[in-house]
Amino acid sequence: MSIINKILILKYYFIIVFISLIMVGCSSSSNDSEIDSVMTVSSPDMFRSEAMSEISINNKDISSGTGYSNANTQSKIQVNGSLSLEVTNLDSAILNVKNIIAANSGMITSSNSGYSDQPYVNINILIPRSEFDGVLEDIKQISSVVNNENIYTNDVTEEYIDIESRLNVMLETEKRFLSLLETANKIEEIVQVEKEIMRIRGEIDSLTGRIKYLTTTTENSQLNLYMIEEMPISGSDDWNIGNSFDDSLRTFISFLKNTADFLIGILVFTPILIILGLIGFLGYKFINKRKSN
Repeated sequence: MSIINKILILKYYFIIVFISLIMVGCSSSSNDSEIDSVMTVSSPDMFRSEAMSEISINNKDISSGTGYSNANTQSKIQVNGSLSLEVTNLDSAILNVKNIIAANSGMITSSNSGYSDQPYVNINILIPRSEFDGVLEDIKQISSVVNNENIYTNDVTEEYIDIESRLNVMLETEKRFLSLLETANKIEEIVQVEKEIMRIRGEIDSLTGRIKYLTTTTENSQLNLYMIEEMPISGSDDWNIGNSFDDSLRTFISFLKNTADFLIGILVFTPILIILGLIGFLGYKFINKRKSN
């Protein structure tokens, strides 16, 4: 059988296996059943006999021989959170937070600070999942008030297992194309096989990247921390009687200016209003006089 025909058969096989994985993933009872039968590909009559001997693969072959096995896959759960606090002294609280992060193998990925009535800071923290609960409690201990606390979880176990299964199939298919490449003699056959290998390798890289992402986001947690310095009972710390007197004087002067503007406006528009009133009155008297005549 020619290399081109083998490529067609492998393509056909891959499509059937891929569809089978999707059907198995959608079945609620698939996790309790075990498939022991050998998987074969139905091909056109002219290739059927050779296809059976060339690409028959059982499930054990797919899962073995690769670095990805979902037989003992643990639960993959993403855990992240946000925390909003009021603290007595912001600078001291920031220093304490940094010490807590360093003691728990965490890191600050970003931060920003500013002043809005009171100084505040927003810190994004990346910490190991195993340390998340402890770090959360330690940070809450340095606050005077916890305004808001949110914990977000997302179970990605099913997606992780599905990607592993697809990756195993792609790796096994790549191996078979590589074996075909070793036996190819014609340039046309070599080009066709290499084209398929490049396509499969792209799929493998994409699936591998997704697995790494899910692994990283389930082994680490993100915490968005917002801290603001609480308002003192006496108001602003820089208050003094001189500033208060200046503010009151400015307010009084502003009131006098507004009052003067109002009175000047009345003086300017009073003659105009009087003239308009006289015209209206004379017009009213003229109309009544004509009616009486």
